[in-house]
Amino acid sequence: MELSDKLLEQYMETAINDKEVNVFLGFIEGLILDDSINNEEIASLQHWMESNAEVYCNYPFDFIVKSMTQLLNSNGDVIAENKSNFLQVLQLFLSKKFYKRNTSDIQRLHGLLAGTVCDQTLSHVELKALNQWLKDHDYLEDDIFFQEIFTTLRPVRTKPELNDHDISSIFKQIQKYVNVEQHGTLKTNLDSNNNPDFYKGELNLDKALYCFTGTSDRFKKKDWKNLVENNGAQFIDDMTTSVNYLVICNKGNKAWAHVSYGRKFEQAKKWQSQGHNIKIITEDDFVKAIGLDEA
Repeated sequence: MELSDKLLEQYMETAINDKEVNVFLGFIEGLILDDSINNEEIASLQHWMESNAEVYCNYPFDFIVKSMTQLLNSNGDVIAENKSNFLQVLQLFLSKKFYKRNTSDIQRLHGLLAGTVCDQTLSHVELKALNQWLKDHDYLEDDIFFQEIFTTLRPVRTKPELNDHDISSIFKQIQKYVNVEQHGTLKTNLDSNNNPDFYKGELNLDKALYCFTGTSDRFKKKDWKNLVENNGAQFIDDMTTSVNYLVICNKGNKAWAHVSYGRKFEQAKKWQSQGHNIKIITEDDFVKAIGLDEA
């Protein structure tokens, strides 16, 4: 391995560790968002810690979990007078060694959503508390992920009571980013089914400009470049408003700063909202379009 690769590996490790801390803090906060914690949520917390024991079973995570148990009474309800102090403790551990404050808090929001729905339920109480969290962190309003969740919670702000359809729609939106049936683990692999972010129509290959993000089991970046150009399209490494298609590779990237899809995805979404015709597709859909579908 060349020196440059080693440096890159170290660089990414710092980013991944920072993200792990911030997401986990949000997850803990999501567990107690409705001022209680149930058996399913406890099981999810155990799953998170056991599935990544080398991280979550060490300081500061072990200290945070111990502090959380002291926050609860015998029924699993949060002792109100202790909650504000506990949340302040969480803030002390928010990691900003690699990422800036806004990015750290967006990572925390992703974890917060996971902690809220890890028991596969979503209550009106939780939604009101989540909406209040967004209001309290409105300095994040320029972030596309924040905007999406804030818009999703509009019924919470406009209706005196939510019906089952309202809650189901919000739950479904959160499922874009969280594996609800897997203890609220965060999604890293893409699923374009029933996901409005992803274009499912016919692709244009004739001189169209393609940009890729994330990593793939199929090819390395230079191979994607050759494949794109051999099919009459153009390859570009960086996102610009001229990009026609952004291809999200299946393996994602653990070091992506934002949620599951990375900054290129968020930039594309932002430019879409400004009227630019950028289509977001998955690696699988691109492969099918050029006739390399392995199925």
